[in-house]
Amino acid sequence: MKILFVCTGNSCRSIMAEGYLKKRLKELGKEDIEVFSGGLLSLTGMQATKEAKQLISEEGGDISEHYAKKVMELDVRSADLILVMEKQHKKYIISRYPYAAKKTYLLKDYKRPMELKTSNDHDIPDPIGKGIDFYREVYSIIKNSVERVLKNT
Repeated sequence: MKILFVCTGNSCRSIMAEGYLKKRLKELGKEDIEVFSGGLLSLTGMQATKEAKQLISEEGGDISEHYAKKVMELDVRSADLILVMEKQHKKYIISRYPYAAKKTYLLKDYKRPMELKTSNDHDIPDPIGKGIDFYREVYSIIKNSVERVLKNT
């Protein structure tokens, strides 16, 4: 199985999700899942933010060698599951690659019980340019969401 995480720039949210899931898969000894990430408007070659690196490092993961990459059609085509951070990301992916509609989900809502989907707050906020405390809040949302992905793959 191949899982693609998508955000805007691939310098914080999607790479934190990728880094966390890779760390958890390693802990669980799961080797049959490939994880990668990309951004819709990323500046190719940009490193992960220092806050993202710090949070993943605190958990025992490592994204220090990450460089942002733009999501390409091959990425979308090869992924079995595409998890995006915002409704606008999902809309973009589906409008550009209609065949991906059935495998593209908001990370925050993926396999979430129906009774918890009543909120209008489906997006995971972008922490870029904000302080470490805001990054921690966002990372907590990402971790909880990724744990749900783990339970359902």
